[in-house]
Amino acid sequence: MAFTKLSEFVILIFDFLKSRVASHSCYMIFGIFVGWLISDGITLIDLEPIMATLKNLSAAVFTLAGIWIAYSYPQAISAYTSPSSVKLMPTDETKRIESLVLIVLTSAFVISSLLVFNFVYLIFFKTLLYANHREAFKILGVASISYMAFLQLKAVFTVMVTNIAFVNELHGKRTERIANDDL
Repeated sequence: MAFTKLSEFVILIFDFLKSRVASHSCYMIFGIFVGWLISDGITLIDLEPIMATLKNLSAAVFTLAGIWIAYSYPQAISAYTSPSSVKLMPTDETKRIESLVLIVLTSAFVISSLLVFNFVYLIFFKTLLYANHREAFKILGVASISYMAFLQLKAVFTVMVTNIAFVNELHGKRTERIANDDL
């Protein structure tokens, strides 16, 4: 019995690692490759417009996805305030909420990472460590910004797809209602 639960737990961990860590490792490797390719001609000043766009986009997506969750799915919010009165939601709505929560977390991660990036730059910029390893820091910086940009773009596209799916469901329900009214 205990072995079965342990093996189920190991399978869950493996599935999580396969689904999240493997894909993010590929994103990071891609970011490092981009950093290695273009870091020679890049300065922090060149990255500032991208970082500002990332900050604004992350804040907007974070806010809009959070509002979307709160407005479109009051059952999810009421689960915290009165769990005894909450009905089970359909699986597609649960998946949509999960997707939106991951988008909010992604945007929060990007904003937090930008803060950490700027703080680390402030601390290390005038040190001997930075001077001795300037190229490695530049590659790492460009790689970090590339990784964050990819994550945020993925979040934006997920919001777009989620909204399109939501509108399609509304049209489907409207068409179904019209067909039922005609009967």
